[in-house]
Amino acid sequence: MDVIIGLVTIFLGIVGLGVGLVKLAGKLTDNSNGLRDELRSDIKDLRLELKGEIVGVRGEIGAVRVELGGRIDAVAAELTKTRIAVARLEGHVLGVPRPDTATEAATDAA
Repeated sequence: MDVIIGLVTIFLGIVGLGVGLVKLAGKLTDNSNGLRDELRSDIKDLRLELKGEIVGVRGEIGAVRVELGGRIDAVAAELTKTRIAVARLEGHVLGVPRPDTATEAATDAA
């Protein structure tokens, strides 16, 4: 009889341990599901934030391109004026004939 009681006690202990492990596994699954959902939400928020930042940076880059393009055009125009002035000065001082200004401007634009 003691053997049967011992076996039943061991069996009940194993069943109790199994039930405890199943409950623990359920809690871990719930926790992992909650953590997964939280991480997905955080990733979604971060993606939206980064998309906004990227749009802002692209806008800034576009503005800088426009500004630099204008400055480059202004420098090219001033360079053409300077070359023409230098050619006039050389022609006046050294007697060198002036270059064709239309050809000069076309060469600078290319």
